[in-house]
Formats: sequence, C-alpha cells, structure tokens
Amino acid sequence: MSSRVFSKIVDSAASVPPLQVQTVLPLVLMLVLWITFSSFGLSKDVVFVLVLVIGQSFILWRNLPKAAFDLGKIEGNKSRLLVWPVVALVTLAAVQLAIASPLFSQRLLSGGCLFVLIVMVLGVRRENLVMKRVAEGIRSTTPMSSPVSLLRINAVFAAAFLCINEMLIATGDLAVWMTCVAVFFLILRTLYPVLVRRLAGFAKRRRNSGERCLI
Repeated sequence: MSSRVFSKIVDSAASVPPLQVQTVLPLVLMLVLWITFSSFGLSKDVVFVLVLVIGQSFILWRNLPKAAFDLGKIEGNKSRLLVWPVVALVTLAAVQLAIASPLFSQRLLSGGCLFVLIVMVLGVRRENLVMKRVAEGIRSTTPMSSPVSLLRINAVFAAAFLCINEMLIATGDLAVWMTCVAVFFLILRTLYPVLVRRLAGFAKRRRNSGERCLI
C-alpha cells in the first residue's frame, strides 16, 4: 500500500514539466517594469495599474492565436466570435488606465474570475450536451477520440484565484499582491498541464474499458 502511494507520488512529481522561458519571461518583465516605472517617480497606484494592464495585454496576445485556431476548427469557423471579446478587453484596459485605481483593477479581476466560475459551473450542469456539441463540431474537421472536459479544472482555478485575490486585496499592500499573484501564476502554469494529462489518461482508461468518455 505504502509503496503504491509512494510510486504515485514519484510519478506525479516526474510528470511536472520544467519551467519554460515563455512562462517565466512575463513575470520577469512585470518585475522589471515595476522597478523601471517606479524609478520614474510615478505613484505606486499608477505603476501598479500600468504593469497590470501590460500583463493582461500580454496574456491576451499570447492566447489569441490559439483561441482563433481552436475556434477555426469548429464547423462554420467561429473565430470571428473573438472580435467582441477583444474589443471588450481593450475597452476595459483603457478604462483601467483612465481611472488608475489599483482597487478597481483588482476588483475587475475578481469579477472576471466570478464570471468564469459561473460559466464553468453552468457548463458542468449541462456537461454531456456541451461535450457532445464540441465533439461533433471538431470531429467534422479533425479525427479524434472523445474530448475531455476541463470545466471542473477551470472552475477550481477560477475559484482559487478569486479567493487569493480577495485575501490579497485585504492586505492593502500592492507589492505583496504582485508577488503572490506571480507565484500563483507559476503554480497554475505548472499544475494545469499535469492535471490535463491526468484527466486524459483517466479518459483513455475509461475508453479502453468500454465506458463512455464524458468526464
């Protein structure tokens, strides 16, 4: 029993991918920007909002091509649906820069996490139907086995960030907030692919045993 548990722990540790440059680089850049903008004599509030908006823009820039590619694989090419989310995010960035209030930007992140959490929970309630539509849409262009739902993982991480963000807001220290969020981001980027592989492996075992793979 103990050897099997130890073996699983070792396997889990071995499956953790090494930190890649593209993961660490944004955090390093945010730290450099924080120090650079602060040296210009700008207030902490303005520096915080500037760095946060730049970080949000970088994440959008990094993920937009993949999102467009994934939507393009769905029947009817739904990539044009990204136009309005991009417009909304650019507008929110402009509003943050105009207001220059760290609390507003932090609460905006909480609101985004709450929105994602609600969407994921609603998706879980209709998971079979959602996964069936996704599978039908993708199968027409890409041969694949039954997809694996990531709704629960996304919901857990959204809830975790929401709680962490609110606790950090309560501290009132912007440097602490920036540091802790960076650490959480590293943990997220490390654990997320591990959990996805675990789910994929579980789904494969269920398919091999003849069960229906809709987690």
